[in-house]
Amino acid sequence: MAQKLDKNISRIVKREVFTHIMHHGSFTIPDIVAKTGISATTVGKYVFDLQMENILVVRSTVKTDRRGRRPILYEIRPDSNYFVGVDIKHSSLTIGLMDLSGRMIETVNDDTFRYENSYSTFEDICSSVEKFIKNSGQTVFSICFTIGGRVNTLLGTSASQFNFEEFGDTPLAEVLSDRFGCKVFIENDTKAMTYGEYMALGDEKIKNFLYVNIGWGLGLGIVVDGKQLHGAAGYAGEFGHMPYYDNNIICHCGKKGCIETEVSGSALNRKLIQRIKNGEQSILSNRVLKGETLSIQDILYAAEKEDPLCLDLFSQTGAELGRHLAGMINLFNPDCIMIGGTLSRAASYYFLHPLSASIRNYSLKLISRNVSVLISRLGEEAGITGACYIARNRIFRDIVNG
Repeated sequence: MAQKLDKNISRIVKREVFTHIMHHGSFTIPDIVAKTGISATTVGKYVFDLQMENILVVRSTVKTDRRGRRPILYEIRPDSNYFVGVDIKHSSLTIGLMDLSGRMIETVNDDTFRYENSYSTFEDICSSVEKFIKNSGQTVFSICFTIGGRVNTLLGTSASQFNFEEFGDTPLAEVLSDRFGCKVFIENDTKAMTYGEYMALGDEKIKNFLYVNIGWGLGLGIVVDGKQLHGAAGYAGEFGHMPYYDNNIICHCGKKGCIETEVSGSALNRKLIQRIKNGEQSILSNRVLKGETLSIQDILYAAEKEDPLCLDLFSQTGAELGRHLAGMINLFNPDCIMIGGTLSRAASYYFLHPLSASIRNYSLKLISRNVSVLISRLGEEAGITGACYIARNRIFRDIVNG
């Protein structure tokens, strides 16, 4: 009984230690005593254990108004563990290395990458990660891959990507763990971006917000009372696959009329091609008529050059997205909406302004009047930041439960 109680106290202390570190970067024993009510002697015992494991180090002492010994300020030993994030987008692959303190050590980005749900693409990604780890010269504790579509983080399975006969019934996360010789986690790309954005808020965390990832597809991250909503099986936030339109267009999920078929980078690309073939002019007309494949970056570039057709499509997309987000505001009553993903880089006048106007037009004024609409602070770095933090924060969970 005493041993079980001791283990429970250890978990409480360690959980508060790492929670404090995640939010403030450092802590003192009185900080943990105040949070837990556990004696300073007992807290000190477990802090000493973490020092012996080379996880914590002494940073300095803290000046106080009281007489006596100054409290010691502890922090994570940054080089005790390293973590890798892998952010897989439709037209880019980013790999990052983070230390235990949460500092991003290095990132590499491949803009020539083009995603395909194929075994050869899977092998290319794994080879790139292996090369990155080797070049870093560090021993990696864990890795997190961000994957589009439906991901069950708890089971380590992906319902829509990288399901190959070669893997049989083995969960994707387990296949990757065997490949890299360390613990590998997978997470939905939008949820990773949401988590990255949340962690980047620091001490000024917004407790209730919706994160919209509008890139090639459309996803939604939900934070309620400071906790990210995953749902029973990890699939919460499939905003883009709500059936809304009677357009007879088959979504990549297999259903017809999903929001994503009208509001996403892939939808914008499809509409651009259709309108050019119907005779409308664009600086991209020659490329489209030659049958060349366009990326979202190509369309953004044309919009930056004030191409009328591309600007009109961005305005339409923003207005439609705002109409759907009005319903989400009525449902979740958030403090703010954060817009991320590649399309968020479009000029505010042609994208964010129509979006905000639609929110005002279609949401309940009482609920939406204090809702801020913001562009993601991290931008294209949200996914890789979230992936690295997820890989990093799993060690905290392992230590707490150990």
